[in-house]
Amino acid sequence: MYNKREIMVNAWNIRRTAKVSMAVALKSAWALAKAVNAAESLAKGIDWNTKVCVNDWAKGGHNRTYIEVAVYTNTWNRKRTEKLGYINNLTGEFVAA
Repeated sequence: MYNKREIMVNAWNIRRTAKVSMAVALKSAWALAKAVNAAESLAKGIDWNTKVCVNDWAKGGHNRTYIEVAVYTNTWNRKRTEKLGYINNLTGEFVAA
């Protein structure tokens, strides 16, 4: 189940930062929620310590949100990074890695 309040808050933040319409911001927020949900389900299948990372990036006329799962050893040394892809906040589309 998705947290609709969190999706709406993310949509308003995307609208303010990317200066897009509310429809595009909602599309981006829903894509972000679905991608984070997929990242969490991927992290459950890994036996090591995991952390879902969501990073915003805006430069050169682009505005993107990258989603990845960082996998750590038992001493919290980074072992690898599983990149899922990014969400284009200007169009609301998810692009798989």
